Amino acid sequence: MTTPDADAAQWEPLELEWHGDFAFMVGALLGDESAREIYIMLAPAGKPPLEIAQEASARHFPPSPLCVRQRVWRHRTCPGLLRDSQRDYYLLPQYLARYGYHAVQALPFRFNGILENLSCHYWRDQCSAYWFDDYSVTLMVDVKHQDLALLEPAPAFVSAECALFSDGVNVFLSGKVIANAHDQIRYTNHPAYRVINGQVYRGYQRLHQKDGTPLPIANPDGFRMLARRWGTDGVSIIVQAQQGSSVAYEYFYRIDNADLATFTVLNERYAKDGQRAYYLTGKSIRHMGNFQLLNCRQAEFDEAGRVVSESQYQHEYLAVDDQFVYAAGTRVRGAHGPSFQHLGFDFYRDHQRAYCRNKPLQVDVDSFVVAQLYHAGRDYSPVLVGDRNGPLGSDGVLDEAMQLEWTPFFEAHPQLTDYWWHRLQAQDKAHAALQEDIPARRVIGLGFELGRQVYFHGRPITGLDAASFKLVGEHLCGDVNGLYLIPYHCADRDVPERFSTESVEHFTAFDSTYLSDGKTVYCHRIFYHCPQPILKADIATFVSCGHGWAKDSRAVYYRGQAKKHLDPDNTQILGTYAFNSTLMMFDGKPLDVAFSPEEVSVPHPHFLQLGTRKLFCGRSPVSARRVDLATLVFLDDRHARDKQRFYRYDGHAALTEVSEEDYLLWSDMHLIAAT
Repeated sequence: MTTPDADAAQWEPLELEWHGDFAFMVGALLGDESAREIYIMLAPAGKPPLEIAQEASARHFPPSPLCVRQRVWRHRTCPGLLRDSQRDYYLLPQYLARYGYHAVQALPFRFNGILENLSCHYWRDQCSAYWFDDYSVTLMVDVKHQDLALLEPAPAFVSAECALFSDGVNVFLSGKVIANAHDQIRYTNHPAYRVINGQVYRGYQRLHQKDGTPLPIANPDGFRMLARRWGTDGVSIIVQAQQGSSVAYEYFYRIDNADLATFTVLNERYAKDGQRAYYLTGKSIRHMGNFQLLNCRQAEFDEAGRVVSESQYQHEYLAVDDQFVYAAGTRVRGAHGPSFQHLGFDFYRDHQRAYCRNKPLQVDVDSFVVAQLYHAGRDYSPVLVGDRNGPLGSDGVLDEAMQLEWTPFFEAHPQLTDYWWHRLQAQDKAHAALQEDIPARRVIGLGFELGRQVYFHGRPITGLDAASFKLVGEHLCGDVNGLYLIPYHCADRDVPERFSTESVEHFTAFDSTYLSDGKTVYCHRIFYHCPQPILKADIATFVSCGHGWAKDSRAVYYRGQAKKHLDPDNTQILGTYAFNSTLMMFDGKPLDVAFSPEEVSVPHPHFLQLGTRKLFCGRSPVSARRVDLATLVFLDDRHARDKQRFYRYDGHAALTEVSEEDYLLWSDMHLIAAT
């Protein structure tokens, strides 16, 4: 297209710099909005256009959406609009300042005639009206564009995104119809909320409860917001809550018994009155004394872990009163409110114990330290956490790497004495003074060697007893001081992690999932996580039933979790299935199928057969139209047969018919491989 003379006042020619299929405007790349995030990988800041274009072409990034090397115009009063011979384009407002390139959106319509700014992101031309936001241009429908104007009176605090416009027929919010022009509409003291015909709305929706039904409000005309998420109608407190975080479902509820005269909002999540405190999720707390948010310290450290500055702030989730500590509205068991304090990062203490978030730590609280070795210009500055017995989580099992990492901190804090680091220093000096011959190391497998000390991948480990140390399976080890998880994923820098203080001589493995230290039964579900204790298990009667199932005199367990609907006295466990007279379970969860215990059989650990009428693989029914269930038998883990056919099990949920020759060939191959 050529720009007609009448448009000269609206559009001005724009010179673009082209490199291949990529256009640049004043040095900034014009990227395609449909793949706008991909251009972030170019890191275009400071790079010349030719280099950016070459890199984008080499990576096969989408080209600029404009017509290559055709004339382009830019709107004079709305510089975010471009035009070429085929279409109009919108430059998304946030991308240039944030990322250094333009995200260009090709519009499905073209502007006609003079484009007039109506304020609050509303525009109109001779044919229609439009609403511009950060990610699109909305072509308004059912609008009398010539009559469109701001709905008065509009308070000064109303943002552009929340301003209401009317054309005398409809009222619009963000370019979309929200009400009829004859409806009674009132702004509230918050830009996102308004009252329409006696009902309170946020955005386009009436305030609704968790189940989606409208929230009853006694006095809608008295509605006002007290602070973000907390409002009132003069009768009740009205709270905006949500489910989820990355994808949130918002809903509202009422607090009817709050004392409005003393009601105070503490932050987005907490509020209180003279008798109670309230958490956003609907929890009510009868507090003891002065309920307040926890004051926290934000320390700045140098490269040796010394505090160089400190600022104060209030915690979002933690609160205290004259007796207790609360995390997300729930009382932290055993924590003492008056002495509870922030140590830095996610660590806290009171006069009795230390905590990580709201979880108590088994450490010496009086020697507990939290610091950071700040390295300017580096991506990683290690956070040091520990007590006089060792870094947090080491449980006294130490290596040289830990000693080296903590050296700058202890050298800069001479007032700290008799810590594990000092004892290792003294031990190293003693070994050097003795100048004894180092005994030969004996390799015992899994990266371990035994000599004067235990060595793991060549590193000496302090805290393990070489005389009693032994491996107890593929993932665990132990000595006279306890049982440990072997750190396969970080073998070059981590040390074995203790999960029991009982001697390795008391270790018993029931199977690959369940084990005991002689006092407690543990479930080892994930090989790179420590086994978890089953605190109520009766070790004297505990037996493993295979495939994650176990039972004792008290309960039936699946992967360490007690199944309250299964009684160990009348529960049968076959393969991956457990059942009583009325309930069938697979994978620890109920299987919805009618059955009688007399017809249940498990021809394979993964298959449930109910007489001659039904066959399941796991939770999935298997079509038995061609399978003779009366004669079905499994020949091995992968093959079955009935009186007429052979079948192969795919390991998931299918039995596929195969010839006898295929089965015999497969069987012979595996026999040869086994020998």
